[in-house]
Amino acid sequence: MESQEGSGNVPRWENMDKDILSNIFKKLDVVDVVMGTSRVCITWFLASHNKTIWSTIKLNDLDSIVLDDPYWPQMQDNDDKEKHRYHLRKILIEINKFSRTVPTNFFFNVYCNNILEEDLAIISNGMPNIRKLALPIWKRLDLNSIELAFSKLKNLQTLTISPYPWRDDALSPELRAIGDSCRNLTTIKFHCLLDKILANIIICNFPSVQRISFRCSYVCIEATMSLIIGHPNLKIFNLSHCIFMEKPHQYNDAYYILGMRPEEEIVQIGTQKLDRILVCSSSDHCTIFQDVWKYIQNRMDPPLKASLRSGGTVET
Repeated sequence: MESQEGSGNVPRWENMDKDILSNIFKKLDVVDVVMGTSRVCITWFLASHNKTIWSTIKLNDLDSIVLDDPYWPQMQDNDDKEKHRYHLRKILIEINKFSRTVPTNFFFNVYCNNILEEDLAIISNGMPNIRKLALPIWKRLDLNSIELAFSKLKNLQTLTISPYPWRDDALSPELRAIGDSCRNLTTIKFHCLLDKILANIIICNFPSVQRISFRCSYVCIEATMSLIIGHPNLKIFNLSHCIFMEKPHQYNDAYYILGMRPEEEIVQIGTQKLDRILVCSSSDHCTIFQDVWKYIQNRMDPPLKASLRSGGTVET
């Protein structure tokens, strides 16, 4: 700093062009921008309001966020002085001050599991132009709050959702509320088990959706067939790196794992009805296929391993 002050040819940081500063800030985590760089000086504060920084918001750095969740104690507030941590609500409020109505993409980390009704309200009220939203819902939220929040996201086109574990049709009201509000929704990406109940919910509440993904999830054979055949406008179905299962008994909750290669009937019907169906092949080129399947087999009990059956080769 002393050498810079003594040289007339080297500009000081606070005198740097705002566009250059904005390009640098785009490389930073969003929490570092709102809680750090924007508070250094007036020049950095103004540069932090550049619209190009806020078109896409990613809350990926959980080391900066206090979750206060007893199930994830490692993500709660602590006495670690090496990293400043902030409550999610405060971060969202600060983001709203800088981004205004600019954001078109908003992505939560899948493990950001303490999203509450108030958090959704901050996003929907301040960022109504969002087109892509990644939203993990790990807790039951008030249905009226969900309806109100998504009713303001009229431009939403792509939704990535990681719902909390549920039984029966417990998630149906929430998904119905989203489907009723977001008429422009064309793509849904799920990170959860695809069973017959969820397939029926998707068919009934998201008839205009054209692209559905269950990539790297557990999927039931019967539910997969139901979705392919019963959905009126489905064009692209992503089942890559999925674990396929079947439920032999209607009144039994048990599923049998079949493997990562789908039934030939699924591929045939999917190829005939859809524009594109994405599945794993048995080739050695898919390293994710090998890693996931090896992990699943290592966790299986011997009787479950014995229930596996091999399928034919499927080309992706």
